[in-house]
Amino acid sequence: MQTLIDQPAGAIAAPPAPGPRILSPSFSGDGREYFRIWVVNLLLSLATLGVYSAWAKVRRLQYFDRNTHLAGATFDFHGNPRAVLVGRLLSVVLLAAYHYAFGFSTAFGVAVIIGLLAAFPYLMRGALRFRLGNTRYRGLWLGFDGAIAQAYLAWLPPALVFVLPGALLATYPGSPELAGLVLPFYVFWPLMHARLRRFQHAHLLFGDQHSGYAVKARSFYKPYLVVFVASLCAVIAMALIVGVTTYLADGRNGGLLGPIVSAVLVSYFMYLLAGPYMVVRISNLAWSNTTFPGVRIRSTLPVGAFMRLQTKNVLLTLVTLGLYRPFAVVDVYRFRLAHVQIEVDGDIEAFANHVAKRGGAAGDGAADGFGIDLSW
Repeated sequence: MQTLIDQPAGAIAAPPAPGPRILSPSFSGDGREYFRIWVVNLLLSLATLGVYSAWAKVRRLQYFDRNTHLAGATFDFHGNPRAVLVGRLLSVVLLAAYHYAFGFSTAFGVAVIIGLLAAFPYLMRGALRFRLGNTRYRGLWLGFDGAIAQAYLAWLPPALVFVLPGALLATYPGSPELAGLVLPFYVFWPLMHARLRRFQHAHLLFGDQHSGYAVKARSFYKPYLVVFVASLCAVIAMALIVGVTTYLADGRNGGLLGPIVSAVLVSYFMYLLAGPYMVVRISNLAWSNTTFPGVRIRSTLPVGAFMRLQTKNVLLTLVTLGLYRPFAVVDVYRFRLAHVQIEVDGDIEAFANHVAKRGGAAGDGAADGFGIDLSW
């Protein structure tokens, strides 16, 4: 009441500041349309012994980006297929070196492993710069500015844990117990995963705007613990099934039923239950804590619905001998977009114009050719 009394006659109260605007991305493509692109890509890749797969990947990324809508605008991808081809040739060389190096000599194998470990973080950083640095939205480049030192801190520990058991077995074939020395380090795998996610999410760019990322590393232990306990229960249940069916079969051929059923159920559990559960929990945790100035991202993927979607996709892909695969890819992409929201203070158009006026349109990757792409 006092405020109203103090106002001069005829004064007009200022309108309230607009609240945050909630934006929902959407996908306008469909499985039948992508199926035609997928078939052409597959046939040309086979006809060229895999060379066209680089151009196929660029076509795929362009299709999905150009059909992804946010606030009346679409994304776009401008990657050079030759950079993808170089990355794939390099991937083949690295994999061949990893698998066959110890066949020449132990010293050569150790040298190759050291070289791979030294190159891997640098190459993964380049892949992130390639994917994001070639993506545009509203005329602004996305980008990635994670430093080389940060890439090594993020990628080298999990790479060591992954490579060392095989390297120790190849170096000391008579001492298989040495490979077990690496097992205790898997206790720290959630922390390694958390560091990887921090590296990926804390260095994103939209024009000249840097992302923020606020997730405590210990938060990654909960989903891993849930999967570990559930996996342990599944293994115990499968062991009981094998034991009971073997006992009832009493040595007859029916004793094979237990192991077969157990193998199928374990595969189902790991691929269609544990895998999707981890994808949902980690995606929600990471993306819901990724922000830009005035922009906040929310990921609300539901575990049960995602598991059912993946189960349907796998079954239909098997029944159709792989022909349902492009439809499955579209279904998953649309499902994930449907559970993402972008909260913007004001509107995204004004935000993009503000960034562009500040000279942020060039983004991160234009200065160095965007690196190369190692992903498939």
